[in-house]
Amino acid sequence: SQVKQSGLLFTVILLIASCFVLNAQDTKSGSTFKSSDEEVALDVQRGTGDVKLSLQVKDITQYNHIIIERSAESPNYFGKCKYISCSSVKVKDGKIMESDNYPYSATKDVYYRIKTVTNDGVERAYPAVLLAAVSQ
Repeated sequence: SQVKQSGLLFTVILLIASCFVLNAQDTKSGSTFKSSDEEVALDVQRGTGDVKLSLQVKDITQYNHIIIERSAESPNYFGKCKYISCSSVKVKDGKIMESDNYPYSATKDVYYRIKTVTNDGVERAYPAVLLAAVSQ
């Protein structure tokens, strides 16, 4: 009958919707960038009250320092977030772990990017990673 069919349809839709919700709750709020030459990679995740910044650098010895920059709302106006001196940085499992201890509000989209400065002074800014706002 039509009542049974619409009840079954409703149950199927409910099941599908709950799968989406569970999936959404499972995904961490974060984003990753890997340069095409695989020189650098940046992974950004929200922590508790901070933002975890995980960098991968292929050859740390060629850089004098690395700057992590951030920009709220649009990827146009970057300000310095972290300065990493390559001579004294601790690399663990090929990664440099840093934190943005004073992040922008989680209700704003925030862009993070890597800027490298080689030992001979060449600066290079890589494309930004979006750390999407947490919905209310």
